[in-house]
Amino acid sequence: MPFVSQTSLQSDYTLFSSNCPIVIDNGGSNFRIGWAGETDPRIIFRNIVQRPRHKATGETVTIVGDHDPALMKYFDCTRSSPRSAFDSNVVYQFEIMEYILDYGFERMGADGSQVDHPVLITECVCNPVQSRSKMAELLFETYGVPSVAFGVDAAFSYKYNQQLGICDKDGLVVCPGFTTTHVIPFVDGEPVYKACCRTNIGGFHVSDYLKQLLSLKYPHHMSRITWEKVEDLKMEHCYIATDYASEARLFQKGGKEAEDKTRCWQLPWVPPPVEGLPSEEEIARKAAIKERQGQRLREMAEAKRSSRINELENELQGLEFLLQQLGNVEEKDIACFLAETGYVSKQEIESSRAKVMQSLRKAKGEPKGEQAETEEKVDPSAAEKYPLINISDNMLTPEQLKEKKKQLFLKTTSEGRQRAKQKRFEEELERERQNQQDEEKRLENPELYLEQLRAKHRELSEKVEQRKRHKTNGNHTNGNHNLSGGVGRGERLNAAQKERMRLLTTAAFDRGKGEDTFGARDEDWQLYKLMSKDNDEDEEGPDAYEAELARISSRLQDIDPNFVSKSELVPFQPVVEVPSFRPLSKEDFQIVFGVERFRCPEILFHPNLVGVDQVGVDEMAGVSIRRLPSRSQGLNERMTNSILLTGGSCLFPGIRERLEAGIRMIRPCGSPIRVVRASDPVLDAWRGAAVYAASLQFPGQTFSKTDYYEKGEDWLRRYTLRHRIQQTVEAKSMLYIRENPSSNPNTKLLPKTLENPSSFAEREERSFQYLFIYITPDNSRTRAQANPEMDSSERRKSGLNLPAGMSETSLRLETFSGSYRAISNLSSPSKATSCSDRFIPCRSSSRLHTFGLIEKASPVKEGGNEAYFRLLKQELFGSDFGSSPAGQGSPMSPSKNMLRFKTDHSGPNSPFSPSIFGPDSGFSSEASTPPKPPRKVPKTPHKVLDAPSLQDDFYLNLVDWSSQNVLAVGLGTCVYLWTASTSKVTKLCDLGPSDSVCSVQWTREGSYISIGTHLGQVQVWDGTQCKKVRTMSGHQTRTGVLAWSSRILSSGSRDRNILQHDLRVSNDFVSKLVGHKSEVCGLKWSHDDRELASGGNDNQLLVWNQHSQQPVLKLTEHTAAVKAIAWSPHQSGLLASGGGTADRCIRFWSTTNGNQLNHVDTGSQVCNLAWSKNVNELVSTHGYSQNQIMVWKYPSMTKVATLTGHSLRVLYLAMSPDGQTIVTGAGDETLRFWNIFPSMKTPAPVKDTGVWSMGRTHIR
Repeated sequence: MPFVSQTSLQSDYTLFSSNCPIVIDNGGSNFRIGWAGETDPRIIFRNIVQRPRHKATGETVTIVGDHDPALMKYFDCTRSSPRSAFDSNVVYQFEIMEYILDYGFERMGADGSQVDHPVLITECVCNPVQSRSKMAELLFETYGVPSVAFGVDAAFSYKYNQQLGICDKDGLVVCPGFTTTHVIPFVDGEPVYKACCRTNIGGFHVSDYLKQLLSLKYPHHMSRITWEKVEDLKMEHCYIATDYASEARLFQKGGKEAEDKTRCWQLPWVPPPVEGLPSEEEIARKAAIKERQGQRLREMAEAKRSSRINELENELQGLEFLLQQLGNVEEKDIACFLAETGYVSKQEIESSRAKVMQSLRKAKGEPKGEQAETEEKVDPSAAEKYPLINISDNMLTPEQLKEKKKQLFLKTTSEGRQRAKQKRFEEELERERQNQQDEEKRLENPELYLEQLRAKHRELSEKVEQRKRHKTNGNHTNGNHNLSGGVGRGERLNAAQKERMRLLTTAAFDRGKGEDTFGARDEDWQLYKLMSKDNDEDEEGPDAYEAELARISSRLQDIDPNFVSKSELVPFQPVVEVPSFRPLSKEDFQIVFGVERFRCPEILFHPNLVGVDQVGVDEMAGVSIRRLPSRSQGLNERMTNSILLTGGSCLFPGIRERLEAGIRMIRPCGSPIRVVRASDPVLDAWRGAAVYAASLQFPGQTFSKTDYYEKGEDWLRRYTLRHRIQQTVEAKSMLYIRENPSSNPNTKLLPKTLENPSSFAEREERSFQYLFIYITPDNSRTRAQANPEMDSSERRKSGLNLPAGMSETSLRLETFSGSYRAISNLSSPSKATSCSDRFIPCRSSSRLHTFGLIEKASPVKEGGNEAYFRLLKQELFGSDFGSSPAGQGSPMSPSKNMLRFKTDHSGPNSPFSPSIFGPDSGFSSEASTPPKPPRKVPKTPHKVLDAPSLQDDFYLNLVDWSSQNVLAVGLGTCVYLWTASTSKVTKLCDLGPSDSVCSVQWTREGSYISIGTHLGQVQVWDGTQCKKVRTMSGHQTRTGVLAWSSRILSSGSRDRNILQHDLRVSNDFVSKLVGHKSEVCGLKWSHDDRELASGGNDNQLLVWNQHSQQPVLKLTEHTAAVKAIAWSPHQSGLLASGGGTADRCIRFWSTTNGNQLNHVDTGSQVCNLAWSKNVNELVSTHGYSQNQIMVWKYPSMTKVATLTGHSLRVLYLAMSPDGQTIVTGAGDETLRFWNIFPSMKTPAPVKDTGVWSMGRTHIR
């Protein structure tokens, strides 16, 4: 049953109302998304992401879900394996999750900036609050989802099958998933998560176990055993054995039954072609072709040889002519003549002529004897090369003594080479002479010569064998003639070796008594020569014997055709028989698996087979039952009587019977046990969620972005979806109380919280019917149900008896809708926090008296209840209404404007009081203002750009933002320009395969950009015309950092130098600053162009001025590389710097006196620093080990915000021209844009634009 994806683009997205929820089953294996109320999901694909590179262009692409095998041949997938957003069954890689959601929403047809539909998404049981909160933030901030609800997939499947009548309201759901297995008990239709149980074994482990077994069994076919094929084999052939031990014994014994259960997978196999013997004509044709090819190669070699001879002859004639002219030149003009020719001396010319003559003779094929004579002729001139050898040492200077030692060494070496050449020449002559003598003897008496040669061969063979035996067993066998007898190390040594051992032992004993001074005396070197193996004459004998034996054997093979080399030459080497070659057959391409069919799924019941020390599925059911709060026997029996199997791994045949047998073993005898499988174990979770999302209670179970940020993480931790289908309006519903037409006109409006909602709503009713409570002056209440057939005019009335002075037109309340979401406050099912109704705000924090909404105190009518009216006023206008001092309330008459702003008369304890001395203190209320709320920094980036090939190198600077709002990024060998206003990407340049970009930097005007390369060059380009202006050299290695002042470009390199470039002069650089002992990685000019700060890998921070070649300040407090450098735009001479992993500190300096003003330990590697242009704050980016972005308030150095999102070190930082936005880059190949600073004009909180602009784009 192979998996089939459904990824066709949907075209009916706009036909669905914005109230229609989107249902997502976010499983560890597959991702399913569709509309609420439908029977099947629209989109299904594997929940994986892969990012291969194109083989031709090297561009990285993102593939979500299953890839097309036909297209993957163009991509290199060896370095990019499929990645999942899950760790076990918890989402933790939200960058990958963003790719998944992007693809899912895009396939659904959501092409806008927001997804304006509620979302119901599944999660695992007891999902950590960190994962849940990040998922909620991703949906709210990135996609603009209006509301979200989380639910457990197994619970949805159980409730769906309960509606189908497959299981009861009390029971267990067993869900063997992809990476985990869960057991959740249900009591009265609600899941009891406190009693659930989990095991970290699932379908992934079954497939992995099967893949390992088949790979070990068939190592030659590992490339064929892919993950996808193993998944198909698992689902098609694996099964659960009812009795694992008996099934294993069945396969161990073999037989017909085991053979029938064995399956065979035939791999592609093509029989090898049978070739017949070639005919004589074919043999002759191939021989002719081979001969023609050989003839052509010989002709080519001859032509090349003739050309080489001509070149050497011409060169030799030129050198001889040059020597002839040199002989005619006077002594005083020899130096000038040699300078014109390019030679230093006459000896060099003669040496060159000798080499050319030697090469010429070699090319012509002349014998080596003539070459040796030529070398002897050249040797006499060697005495002129070493003029200092024969001069006494006391007549030489120290430099000349060094030169004399060098000449002596060269002369000794040269003479040694000449002697070795002469010795080899003599040996060759001796061999030729001996061969001539042997040939003469053979011609005189061939038979006698052959017999003598054989005798000599036998003699030498015995000597060689004896020498090898002595090497192995020693010179004395102690009466034991066994060649492999037990002989010690000492008996295997000859005399020379024993003498060396004695000398070594003596030297070690003497030197071990005190200081090691071996080599200080001449006797030590004599001892060293004695210990050297080169003086072991006995070792040279066997080499000579073996060489002579090899020569005689070769001679015998030439003259005696019956001679065969004896195997006794290597008597101890065993003869290895070469295995006979067998051609591959069809059976060699078959993968047979029998016991693996039930052995792999067995890990669901025995996880210890794969090293997981946890219980199996059957024991998990017993554990969950024991964890229930109620231990009644009846409840336990109802639990075991309704056990539902769901999830993809419950499709194995035999799992239901095996689970029933396992549970029966742990339950009391006679307990009812019924195990059933879900109607569709794979899709029932999504279908159950779709049914739930279409029900009336779903809107009350969601929460919005406002709810999430107001109630916080603690509330989200307690959030639990209620699964019971309630046909009544839930608690906390607001009742609208209107006037009874037949009652007294003084009846008041009373909002009240309904405690028993089931008393006024019908069960199957989908529209809400109004409930009215009529209040009469004698405080009696009458409840009546509204007539559904009331006319539209009457239905549109608000029914509010407003206080005096307030009309229905002056106060517009939101109309009462006919859905449960409009009448209930069910943003959370948790009852821990009490919130007011969303349509009638809480009056406790309002100031109605400020706007003239408090009516005058009127005398109570006779027979009325003063306490009741006071309670009524508190219900309408808040608990602090009655506590206001008399006389502070304003009369509300119809003639006055209801929303007219009036003077605030709050008491001194009110947070809105204008003065702490009260209203009569004499101070003006306009003189004081309420405190400013703290500035909020968005926690998520508002834009993310893909930057393939963005290097993860701490010492590079590859991102910069110009004053013309153009972002420059160096990616590999190219530089790209991204225009922020239009999002247009332009390729500026490509340095080629031999170079790469190491740094980029815009000029302050933003029109020109400088580029530092790996080869040490500095290029200047016109950014508007994409044209190179100039290339400057000077550095030996890569240029990793650049800095512009108004007219000077400074560049720092790995060669430890800082070069100053001026484009107005022709020289590559105008000055060089030398002060660092390691690579320069940080460089910044001050805003007034007076000082240049540089940081290096030598942990130094140097400050230079524009007139000196030496640093004016050397700051060495950092204990790691200093890359992060920033000058304050608000205070002259204020410099900030950050250290690397071993330092982790941000330090502040005053360059006027060189003092350190402050420092703070950030806890992470400081990669970049940047001051805000608008406020006195700075931002820092960090690497190991937290990879965060931090905003600091200066000078208090309090943290304004901490931002996370990059998965690797945040190595690059640049700021927008308006000073509000920063862009950060990291080795995860992404650029993220953050709004962290306010504008210059309005220091209000920065608005979070992540909802509408989080769309992921590419920098290329």
